[in-house]
Order: sequence, then C-alpha cells, then structure tokens
Amino acid sequence: MTEALRPERLSTARRTAVAAALATRLTMFLVGYLAVAVFGYPGGRPPVRDFDSELLNLPSRFDARWYLQIAASGYAYDPHAAPDVQQNIVFFPAYPMAIRALASLFGGRPIASSVAGTLLSLTAFAAALMYLRAFGRDTIGDDRADAALWLLAWYPFAVFFGAIYTESFFLLAAVGAMYHLRRDEPARGAAFGLLAGLTRPNGFLVAVPLATEAFARWRSRDAAKPVPRRDASDAAETRARTAHDDRISRKVSSLHSAVGSSIAIAAPVLGMLIYAAYLWQRTGDPWTWARGHVAWGRTYQGLTALVVDRYTMIANGGLAAYLAALPHDALNAVGALFAIATAWPVARRIGAGYAIWMLLNILPPLAAGGLISIGRFSAVLFPSFIWLASAIPLRHRAAWIGAFAALQALCAAMFYTWRPLY
Repeated sequence: MTEALRPERLSTARRTAVAAALATRLTMFLVGYLAVAVFGYPGGRPPVRDFDSELLNLPSRFDARWYLQIAASGYAYDPHAAPDVQQNIVFFPAYPMAIRALASLFGGRPIASSVAGTLLSLTAFAAALMYLRAFGRDTIGDDRADAALWLLAWYPFAVFFGAIYTESFFLLAAVGAMYHLRRDEPARGAAFGLLAGLTRPNGFLVAVPLATEAFARWRSRDAAKPVPRRDASDAAETRARTAHDDRISRKVSSLHSAVGSSIAIAAPVLGMLIYAAYLWQRTGDPWTWARGHVAWGRTYQGLTALVVDRYTMIANGGLAAYLAALPHDALNAVGALFAIATAWPVARRIGAGYAIWMLLNILPPLAAGGLISIGRFSAVLFPSFIWLASAIPLRHRAAWIGAFAALQALCAAMFYTWRPLY
C-alpha cells in the first residue's frame, strides 16, 4: 500500500478537509444571513426573490440564478438577440446538469435545485480540499499542506465555494487531474480533466500543467534508465538476455504511460470541444459560448489600458476616493496581484507548468474585461496557496488566516446583500 493510500492518512485528510469546508462555509452563510438582517439590500429590497424566507433565498445570488435556470429549464438561445443581451448558453453544462440530476431526487419541488446546488458545491469543495492536502503533502509536507488547505478555505474570494457557482467543481477537477497524473494514474487524471473542460470556459487550460507534468515524468524516467555494463564472465549472455527483456518491458510500460498521459492531457480540451459540438448543432456556431461573453462586459481592451485607467482614477481622485467608489474593484485587484505575484515562486517550487496555467487564468481575462470576476478566478489557483503555506513562517500563519477570514467576511456580506463583488 502506498504511503498516500494508508487508511490513517486518508482518515486524517477527510477529517481536515470536511472540517475546513464546513467551518468556513457555515461561517460565511451566517455572515451573509446576518448582513441581510443588519445592513439590508441596496434600495431596501433584493432585485429578485423566490421564497418568503431570507434563509431560503440566500443561495440565489447573481450568476447562481443562471445555473439554477439551466438546471430547471435547460439552455435557451435567441439567434436574433442583440450582442449585449445575456444568454445562458455561455455557462458550461457539467455543474447545472449535476444540479438537475440531484434535484430530481428531491421530487422536483421549487427549493430542490437550490438545495442540490448548495450541497454539490459543499461536497465538491470538501473533496477538492482533500486532494489539495494530498497534493500539498507530496510537495511541501503534511503540516504545511494543512496550512495550504486552511489558507485557501479562508481566502477572501473563497466565499464562492459555498455559493451555487462552478468554483468548487472546477477546483476539484483541476487539482484532481493534476494530482492523479503526478502519481502516474492517467485514467483518473483524464476523468477529472474531462470534468474541468465541461465545467468552465477556461477548463481546457488544465491541459497545460498536465502536459508539463507528463513531460517532466518522461524526462525523469528516461534519465533513470540504467547504462548497459560490459561483463566478461561466463554469465554475460544470461545477463544480456535479462537486460534485453527488461528494456523491452520498460519500453512497453513507457508506451502505456505515454498513451495514458496523452489521453489525460487531451481530456480537458475534449470536454470543451464536446460542449462546442453541442452548440454547433444547436446554434450553428461552436464558439457561441465565447462570443456571448461580450454581454458580460468582456471585450478586449488590453492590460495597458486597464493599468492606465486605474492609475488615472487614483491619481485624480486619490486612493480613498477610489476605494469608496469601487470597493469591489479594489478587492478584485488584490486577487489579481496575489495570483500574478505568486506565479514566479510557484514556478520555482512546484513547476513552470503550474505558473503558466495560473497566468493563463488571470492575464487574458484582465485584458478582456478588466477586473470583472478576477478575484473569483484567483480562488481556484491552488498552487498559489501551496507555495504560500511553504513560505509563511509558523508564527505568522494565524495572522494570515485571520486577515483572509476578515476579508472573506466582507466579501460574504457584499455578495449576500446583492452588493457588487465583481
């Protein structure tokens, strides 16, 4: 039995992951509920309300309503709609279809989809934290892996891991795919990779760290091949035959591993192409999901325009005025800076492929949409938290976690009271 699969290690990982998922998510649900009761909504009332109870309405916020709509009624597409009209075709199918499947077990009542979506997010988050701990343990050791888990769970934008959003599903798919390929388990890696490609528009990018991981393992295996030795003894022929058989066996094993790794690398891209094929059949354009993001404000402006715009805003009005006018913008800027700043140390500590994947998840959205949702995107970049846990001294961990928790409470209060967070 491998070290990672020992029952006592699995039990510890489960307890830690479940404790972190429940403690952080229930705390943020409570903060959200209290924020609604104490601060209320902008304008005095929520923009929409499905139930009389504020508690039952709590999960139905912002994009959660799109996922619930797809789960209940499927996709809808109007080819004659203006480009600025939002359509649910831009949301990938894995998460809403999972909500539909689970909600059907609850008898199809109006609350069923909301409960199903919340349970799926919580369960996927706990499972993702288990994988994060296992990945971190192999990289930075047990104690620091626990720290990485708690840092991610209290990260300010981790509030979305308890919401009816794809963050939990995507985190589970990404870390699961990378963990299993690292352990030379390509079939499981491919399954998680396919899930990533079907969960988010950027899910196919998981192929990047998978490819670099597979290449690193191939180079390591190639470097480990023994050099044939000359042997003048009577048993030289027997040894040569045995060495030949061993080489054949290694080549066959290497071929199997290469094929499996190739399938795992292709799986996230395949997931995206499956949805694109569905859209092709449905709308006549396989890239409808990409074009539809224009309605959410995602048009290319470039990174320079973003930086100049924010610099001008702060230079003219002052930092205090900027924070007062656009607090959600400033919070997302912190998330973007965190992801970008940790990319280089992640490349050195964990691998260049992981850093490239992080930057590909941050820089293109920044260039096409500015700071919209960037904090949320940064929450799933788990290598940042593994590196951070390895870099923070033990005596400073509580302060980091406390600061993260305070900011997450602020984000939860904003999110659940329908104040813009992205």
